[in-house]
Amino acid sequence: MSRTLLVYGRRALALGVVVSAGCQPRAGQDQVGLLTGEALGTTWSVKWIGPPQDEDAVRGVIDASLEDVNRTMSTWRPDSDLSRARAADGPVSVDASTGLVVGEALELAALTQGAFEPTVEPLVELWGFHGAPRTTWPTPEELAEARARVGYGRVSVRWDAGGAASLDTGGAALDLSAIAKGYAVDRVSGAVSALGLVRHMVEVGGEVRVQGAGPSGPLWRVGVDQPRVGSLPGQALAGVVALSNAGVATSGNYRNVRVIDGRPLGHTLDPRTGEPAVSDALSATVVAPDCMTADGLATALMVLGSRDGLALIEALPLTEAMVITADEGGGTVSRATSGMPWTPFDRE
Repeated sequence: MSRTLLVYGRRALALGVVVSAGCQPRAGQDQVGLLTGEALGTTWSVKWIGPPQDEDAVRGVIDASLEDVNRTMSTWRPDSDLSRARAADGPVSVDASTGLVVGEALELAALTQGAFEPTVEPLVELWGFHGAPRTTWPTPEELAEARARVGYGRVSVRWDAGGAASLDTGGAALDLSAIAKGYAVDRVSGAVSALGLVRHMVEVGGEVRVQGAGPSGPLWRVGVDQPRVGSLPGQALAGVVALSNAGVATSGNYRNVRVIDGRPLGHTLDPRTGEPAVSDALSATVVAPDCMTADGLATALMVLGSRDGLALIEALPLTEAMVITADEGGGTVSRATSGMPWTPFDRE
């Protein structure tokens, strides 16, 4: 058995695609291809099963898809759609893909009642996760000032009759980091499918989408890490998700932990309070028809916790989730929605 580790950059989390090793293919049989690279400030990998391919051509399609996402949705490039919208006093024309992702982000924010918040950037900066790290807890005045600049309700996307999109941030600092990598996975998956590679796994920064049958059966098996402080990606798996034709994303709060004034600070912030999230979730994994949705919902579940988060997912069609929480004995236990294709390993 071999394992491909999928490292999520900003959330420092890992998934593992667990693939059973098979016999070497005979002439004319489908073969396994694998390409890896770096983009969007993280790593990516694409595995496919099919006829031999011109790998340079496949890489070119992947690179072009990822560069298009970076060109439009980067918060670092001054010429990106998001940067231009931030600097403008009103609506600006943006790429249709930007309009699509912002629209999805706003829908998820409304669905989760602000647990997912695409304008959370002022709070991220306040708590020292962007820019200089903090050495003291924010004052009530600092917290109130940052919270006043957060609110997805001020952001709007409009479409004209010809399908062109315009974006108005309403003065908010719009950041799509919690959803754009999931969208990038979907974009690459679509581009690879267009090449005829309909059996594949795409991973960008730890977010995953699988299509078609896996290497050794109808499903792909995606492993989820045990949420252990200080553990390395893939060091211990809590269990596996078996799926196909779906996206899967995991968010966690156990690796990127800081201490301020003697108090531990997890990097997941609750946009509704402006403070570090207080929930029982150590990590949350979501399976959805597309990776963009799974990505955003996994972030929201870290804020909502197992009870409210799983109740939310249970009510959504074609969407499942699993949350890992601590048990009374100091180990962990997984709690899942009724249809989650999840096989937990023994408790640890």
